[in-house]
Amino acid sequence: MSKSLHTPLTNADVLHIAKLANLTLTEAEVEKFKKQLEDTISYVENLDELDTAKVEPTLHSTNVNNIYFEDGTENKRLFTTDEALKNAPTQPKKKMFTVKRIME
Repeated sequence: MSKSLHTPLTNADVLHIAKLANLTLTEAEVEKFKKQLEDTISYVENLDELDTAKVEPTLHSTNVNNIYFEDGTENKRLFTTDEALKNAPTQPKKKMFTVKRIME
């Protein structure tokens, strides 16, 4: 791996990241994760070495194009409410699916 360009992480940095993730870390975990985060940052910095001059920017990693409908067109692929509910395993109520209660 190439020489790291970022400022080394401090324990305070790791604790701040842990706080953002709502995690409580022990001193040993802080040291462990500091090393892992440093390695991750160093690895990602390797991307700076790639020549991307001829790579066009993209919004998607797949070839998804024009997934939206033009204004005024009708999406004929949609189910009506009745079509969606006709195979429901339980009797719909007020044109909605019904499911067993999961909280009491």
